[in-house]
Amino acid sequence: MKVAFLGAGLMGEPMAGHLLRAGHEVVVCAHRNREPIHRLVELGAVETDSPASAASECDAALMILPTSREVEAVLFGGKGLAHGMRPGFIAVDMGTCYPADTRKLAQRFAEAGGRLIDAPVTGGTEGARDGTLATMVGGDIEVFETVKPVLSAFSSHLYHFGELGSGHAAKLVQNMIGFIEVAAVAEGLALSRAMGLDSQKFFDMLGNSHSNSPIIQWMVPKVFAGRFEAEARLDIAYKDMSQAVKMAREMTTLPLGIANAATELFQMGRALGFGDQDSTAVVRGLERILGTEIRTGTAGGSSE
Repeated sequence: MKVAFLGAGLMGEPMAGHLLRAGHEVVVCAHRNREPIHRLVELGAVETDSPASAASECDAALMILPTSREVEAVLFGGKGLAHGMRPGFIAVDMGTCYPADTRKLAQRFAEAGGRLIDAPVTGGTEGARDGTLATMVGGDIEVFETVKPVLSAFSSHLYHFGELGSGHAAKLVQNMIGFIEVAAVAEGLALSRAMGLDSQKFFDMLGNSHSNSPIIQWMVPKVFAGRFEAEARLDIAYKDMSQAVKMAREMTTLPLGIANAATELFQMGRALGFGDQDSTAVVRGLERILGTEIRTGTAGGSSE
């Protein structure tokens, strides 16, 4: 297929690269950062100046954007996809967006002659690089089957959950579980330090305990090294958590006590100025309370 790819960031750039290597024609246009666009053009992508222009050349568009508001702008803005697409054009929303917003945008897009499905991904930057992402799909099954070869270029697992928005619902719940664990690990590290436990020894023990998990093995070395460069920004973690608890309140009667508490922990990190750092920087708010860094071999000092 000839595919427009919109949102060539940390995840999107390697995903678009896999499309090129799988033999698909890829059209790109800059959303924020031009450097990934240059690299993709060197791999064989074609650059154009707007989503509308991309739509006029392509069969489908993949969008991996942070919020429904940005998706709306790419779909319906002055040079959005809807202004350049042919009838039956397919748009795939691969970001982590709110299901009710997705359904509203899909209805508008259908009225303009297009078809939209949601297909957010999980697996992080490593999964994007290796082409081993898991993709959660909601929407028309025939549309899904049409774009399945495209999604398979960077996904080792594809899950069709049902009606439009169900992919985004699955993604919000999955992110909620993961970010709750990030918050729990941050609190556990802070409490172990407050109790005077040796941080490295405590981490070694966790690795041999029933509590061990991939998130612990990914997160704790980053915290110990003070590596908070963003893979998934704390601001985005807060946005996803907020959407998950909003979804529960608006669409169910289910209380989410743990998720709500974890959301407030992320908000504290944002309030202290760590929002543009990695989600693991949630620990930095707790460091402020402790008055010391949670690092191996560090007994005191500032968390600045």
